Amino acid sequence: MSNNFRMAAGDWLALRRLFRSSFRPGLPPEVGALGVFGSVTTMTGTDFLLARLFMPEEGDIAHASNGSLVFSSSYVRRAHLYMREKGLRGIASFHTHPLSTTHVSFSWYDDEQDPELAENLAEIAPKTSLLSVVVGRESQSGRFWSAPRDPLQLDELILVGDHLDYLPLTGQPAPAPPPPAALFDRGLSLTGSGALARLSSSQIAVVGSSGTGSLMAELLIRAGCKNLLLIDDDFVQDVNLNRILYATIDDAVQGTPKVEVLKRGLDSLGFEANIQIICGSVLEDENLLALRGAAIVIGCVDRAYPRRLLSQLSFQYLLPYIDVGTEIGGDDAGIVSLDSRLNLVAPHRPCLLCTGLVTPRALNLESMSYEEQQRNIAQGYSEDLLIKQPAVMDLNMRASSAGMLILRHMLQPFLNEPLPITLSENMVTFRMIASSTARAVNPYCRICQKREFMGFGDQGPRIGLDGASAGRFRASRS
Repeated sequence: MSNNFRMAAGDWLALRRLFRSSFRPGLPPEVGALGVFGSVTTMTGTDFLLARLFMPEEGDIAHASNGSLVFSSSYVRRAHLYMREKGLRGIASFHTHPLSTTHVSFSWYDDEQDPELAENLAEIAPKTSLLSVVVGRESQSGRFWSAPRDPLQLDELILVGDHLDYLPLTGQPAPAPPPPAALFDRGLSLTGSGALARLSSSQIAVVGSSGTGSLMAELLIRAGCKNLLLIDDDFVQDVNLNRILYATIDDAVQGTPKVEVLKRGLDSLGFEANIQIICGSVLEDENLLALRGAAIVIGCVDRAYPRRLLSQLSFQYLLPYIDVGTEIGGDDAGIVSLDSRLNLVAPHRPCLLCTGLVTPRALNLESMSYEEQQRNIAQGYSEDLLIKQPAVMDLNMRASSAGMLILRHMLQPFLNEPLPITLSENMVTFRMIASSTARAVNPYCRICQKREFMGFGDQGPRIGLDGASAGRFRASRS
C-alpha cells in the first residue's frame, strides 16, 4: 500500500519560487505556505490531492528564523475555513529547512509543533487532518497526521502537468531505477530505465476498445505496461471486424464484449501483464471511479458526454487524461481532411469543453433519445455535428502512435514544452498542426477555469451517472 501526495506541477513551481529566498547563502529564514487537500482511496493505497494553495500575504507569517517558522492564526483560520466550507480532508503545511540539501528531515521543533497544530485543528473541526511537507534544496519529506500521534510517512510527491514527476517524500534522493527486462532494451533510446520502470509499475487505463482503443492497448503492452485497465460497454459486430484487434467472425456471431476480445488477444502475447476489464459504460459512476487508481487515463471515445466526464475526472482527481481521436472531413467535392488528433487534459491546461472539442450543441444532441435526434437532424438543426468517425485502421494507427509518444513523454520528457493544446495531423495536406490556443475558452468554466473541484478527490461531487441514466444514454446511440 502506498501513500502519496499529488499536486499540480504549476502549484509546486509556485512554491519553489517562494522558497528561493530560503536557500541563499548565509543563514536565511525558513519560508512556508498553507494549502488545503482532498484525498482518494483505492485498492493500492491513499493519495492526498492539493486542492488549493494559499500563498502567504503580508502578516501571514508570525515568526521566521533559520530554525523555525510560525504561521499567523488568521492565516491558518483562512485556510481552515475554506477547507470546512468545501468539505475537504485537511490542511497542508509547507516549509523549508534552509541548510538541508540532498537530505532533509523534520526537526525537533517540527515534531513539537505539528501534533499541536493537528490537535488544535481537530478541536475546531473533528475530522480535520494535517499534511506536512518539509523542503530542502534538493529534497523533501512529507507526513500525514490524522491524529496528534503516530504520523504516517508519505512515499512520493506526484506532480501533474505537461508531464509527470515523481519525487520521493522520504527526505532522501530517489533510488536508482531497476534495469528493464531485456525484451524492452531497445526502448531505452527513447524511454529511459526509470520511465520504463514507472510504466511497468503504474496502472494505465484505456477507455474504449474499438479501433483506436485496441491499438493503444497493444502499444502499451508492447512498451512494457504491466497493469492495464480496459473499459468499454460494447460488443463485437461484423461491422467491427475490420478495426478491432483480435476480433474474429465467431466473436461477431456470439456478440463477445470488446474488452474480453482484447484481453484474450493481449494475454496471448505472453507479456504477463495484469489486464483488468470492465464491460460497462464509463458514464456509470462506479465504472468512472474505477479510473481513480490509474496513473494516466487514455480516452478513445467518439462522444462528447464521455469526454466531458473524463475531463471533470481529470481535474477532480489530478489525473492526466490523453484524448485520442480521428475524423474525416469532406464537402461536395470529396474528402478534404483525414485527421488524427490528440489533446492532453491536466491541471492548468484547458478541458475539452474549452478546447472546443466538446460543444454544448453536441452535448444537447447526445442528451436526446434516438428518435429525437433523428427528428432534430431531419429538420436540419444538427447536420454539422455529424462528423464521420473513421472506421479504418490506417488512420487509427496514426492517432494511437501519437498518443503513445505523448504518454512516453509524460514519463520522461523529450518533446518541446509547453505541449500544444491540440495536436493534429491532416494526411490529405501532409500537415502536422500544433495549436497552442484553446478556441472556446469560457472564463466561467467550472472544470478548468474556475477549477471549482480541482483536487477535491473523493470529497468532490459525484461525476458519473446512475445505471438507469447511463442505459438511456446508450439507447440514444442505437
